Amino acid sequence: MNVRRTLFAVSLAGLLPVLASAQALPDGKDLIVKHVAAIGGRDAMDKHSSLHITGTFSMAAMGIEGPVHLYRAKPAKFLQQITIGSFGEAVQGFDGTTGWAVQPGQGAMVLSGEMLEQAKSQGDFFSDFPDVGKYSKIETLALEDFEGRKCYKVKLVKTAGGETIQYFDAETGLAAGVIRSTETQMGKMDVTVVLADYKDQGGVKMPSRVTQKTPQGDVTLTFSTYEWDKVEPTVFDLPADVKAMIKPY
Repeated sequence: MNVRRTLFAVSLAGLLPVLASAQALPDGKDLIVKHVAAIGGRDAMDKHSSLHITGTFSMAAMGIEGPVHLYRAKPAKFLQQITIGSFGEAVQGFDGTTGWAVQPGQGAMVLSGEMLEQAKSQGDFFSDFPDVGKYSKIETLALEDFEGRKCYKVKLVKTAGGETIQYFDAETGLAAGVIRSTETQMGKMDVTVVLADYKDQGGVKMPSRVTQKTPQGDVTLTFSTYEWDKVEPTVFDLPADVKAMIKPY
């Protein structure tokens, strides 16, 4: 009996499941296509012109909660209003050109750099429908547990710059969450966003609970109502304090 050959065969047999698992990882672009189909397809979103979502904001660790209003409109406008308990209202928006924010105790500011790019991304009416053409690299890294679900971990590198890790539910194909570095008024912050409880809203599946895990604690947005195509254009007008900060050209 050739002991060395036998040991090699046993070792190789042990590697086969690992190799098979690596080979079985789906292409990252295919996962994006599957996600888009799972939420209803881009055409389902294209039927609408605007969306108003209401819900609640909660930071359980600090005992803070309050109402949330989120407005979106084609092609790239958004307004987010969050009442942070007794601290007051935090508002952020993008009118298609200018990104801005008004924070309790800090006043108004016009966004620039990475914060402006993040506002543009939020404003994109089709932000839940990733365009694979905007990425220079889409790589499936692993199949692993993410927030109690088996998910495919995909690395996305934008052609214009910026990298995120996206998780797709292995069973449903729906986006389960993302890990990214976010620019804030306090500097760079690593944030994990968890998407859960998808429900059909006007032909489009959307998460009704979004949790942001930050070093300061978890922030949970729970959405309850969705109203399509009734947002007035004036909703996205810049506040007077923000207008006063914009330099005339």
